[in-house]
Amino acid sequence: MQYGKIAGTVVATQKSKELQGLSLKVLIPCDAQKNSLGEPLVALDAIGARSGDLVLWVGKREASMAIPEPKVANLLPVDAAVTGIVDDIG
Repeated sequence: MQYGKIAGTVVATQKSKELQGLSLKVLIPCDAQKNSLGEPLVALDAIGARSGDLVLWVGKREASMAIPEPKVANLLPVDAAVTGIVDDIG
């Protein structure tokens, strides 16, 4: 898992029916102090992160596993997914 900062929401006029109810977020890879570590990307968000949140995210094969419906997870190509919202780092 990696840290990321949510920069905003992607608005899509059309998307796959399997993604209905799931939002897409603009995510900036970063460190725990929110210092940018790369280019922004679009990530699937099934947990409800908001703009400015520090989140945990995964990429590659693990990203599709973040989709709540297992049958859908095997059908959709998902490159990145938000898996947690960071409340505090101790």
